Amino acid sequence: MSLLLEARFLNKRFSNVDALDNVSLTVNRREILAIVGESGSGKSTLLATLAGLSPADSGHVLYRDAEGPHDIAAMDEMRLRRLQRTRWGYIHQNARAALRLDVTAGGNIGERLMMNGARDYGEIRETAARWLDEVEIGRERIDDLPMHFSGGMLQRLQIAATLVTNPELIFMDEPTTGLDVSVQARILDLIRTLVHRLHVAAIIVTHDLGVARLLADRTVVMQGGAIVEQGLTDQVLDDPHHPYTQLLVSSVLPS
Repeated sequence: MSLLLEARFLNKRFSNVDALDNVSLTVNRREILAIVGESGSGKSTLLATLAGLSPADSGHVLYRDAEGPHDIAAMDEMRLRRLQRTRWGYIHQNARAALRLDVTAGGNIGERLMMNGARDYGEIRETAARWLDEVEIGRERIDDLPMHFSGGMLQRLQIAATLVTNPELIFMDEPTTGLDVSVQARILDLIRTLVHRLHVAAIIVTHDLGVARLLADRTVVMQGGAIVEQGLTDQVLDDPHHPYTQLLVSSVLPS
């Protein structure tokens, strides 16, 4: 697998707290990387920094395409926004904050297609309908407003609106938090199926080691803004070396 994204020595402070402490990692094409840790470990800050939503105080995030590596901190705002809406996607924990609730389900999907140059209304509508089927909402809901959808349906709609342009990298911030357990399982299965079928690379932030085990090829463990352990997911979770990782793993195992 070839390298897609690389973080080098990222540092970020909020007041007197090290949100990121000399963080370095890589993400390969078609790979799923999980970032795990307790609340306050820095995992969501790291995700936002990697996605170009929150700049680091120091260090670099390099995105690689056919033209070579690009430091996202050196990109102008227009170029970065174009990258974020074409080659990248972001799935938020709170789908309500990511979707336009006063625009139809089909409109939310079609909007991203139009951002990427689509102009034929019939093709846009058919693509949106197909994606509603893909995420198990059903094309008959294409003209319904998301404000009338359940939490699980909103998350599925956000997934459709994110993946419709076939990005090469998606960022996911606790995508199943707050949903019922049965709904969580269906959403995770949907994510796993679509990501693998579309050959998308993904970075997923989660406090749930079960999510990491289900989805991720590799796992990064964060504590106090620093990476304390990383490696293949099975190795990290089945044979953790760092005391903090051992504590995390033991806390979710049955007594």
